[in-house]
Amino acid sequence: MEFAAGIPSRWIVTLRSGAVMELAADAYSEADGQLLFNVLVDATADEQDQMVIDWRIPNNPRRVGVVVAKVPTAEVAYIYTAPSWFDDGSSVDMIT
Repeated sequence: MEFAAGIPSRWIVTLRSGAVMELAADAYSEADGQLLFNVLVDATADEQDQMVIDWRIPNNPRRVGVVVAKVPTAEVAYIYTAPSWFDDGSSVDMIT
């Protein structure tokens, strides 16, 4: 398996409880009350059998979006992202 979009971005997720999670992901989406954090990878069929696949690229069966974290939206207070692992996470998305 290889990262298809380069090194994943750094995401800092603060929960309403005050707990903080730091994730490596290319993006996140919301579905059914959950935030799904994904990485885009190139993986063999055998490797894909061991992953939670969120979506596929139709014309490239090796390229898939893999779920790296699933968090209930209602539990999230803030999401910070930084394009580099060396940034401080100064870009903020607020979930209300």
